[in-house]
Amino acid sequence: MALFEDISKTFAEKGKEAAQKAKDVAEIVQLKAQVSSEKSKVKTLYAAIGQLYYKKHKEDGDGEYQSLVDEISETLTSVAKLQDKIRKLDGSVVCPSCGAVIKKGNSFCGKCGTAAPEPMPEEEDETEDEADTLEDTEETAAAEEVEAAAEETETKEAEADAAVEVVEETEEAKDKTEE
Repeated sequence: MALFEDISKTFAEKGKEAAQKAKDVAEIVQLKAQVSSEKSKVKTLYAAIGQLYYKKHKEDGDGEYQSLVDEISETLTSVAKLQDKIRKLDGSVVCPSCGAVIKKGNSFCGKCGTAAPEPMPEEEDETEDEADTLEDTEETAAAEEVEAAAEETETKEAEADAAVEVVEETEEAKDKTEE
């Protein structure tokens, strides 16, 4: 009879240890997810500060960050060209009053009601096409990086969920053992 009590006691202790370890793992995963979320928040705030600085100092023409300001301006110009190309392809236009995109076939702006202008005719320039191809390649690479980051976040969330499930199952097993 003592043998069974010793085995039962050992099993109960090991179950408690396993439950505690599972809780610790789940807590670590949750804390890491929170750290990741907070880091993401900091990146967003850094970006907001940078955007405010850019808007305030883009016309200064000198300063410590001027090369970055110039690069941002060039990139924004490139983005505008790409958006124009998209609008040419899908037939949408920009509202002259509020700047909203008016989809092909709409006669008026859905935001302010201004009459839609005629779509711009398509113009071809070989040097722009080569630059557009390079920009498209860079844009694709950036999109792939964003997609990889999203997949990593989903994986971390799945790991956290799995750890929580392990903790819950271990606690249920512990409760059954104690009964």
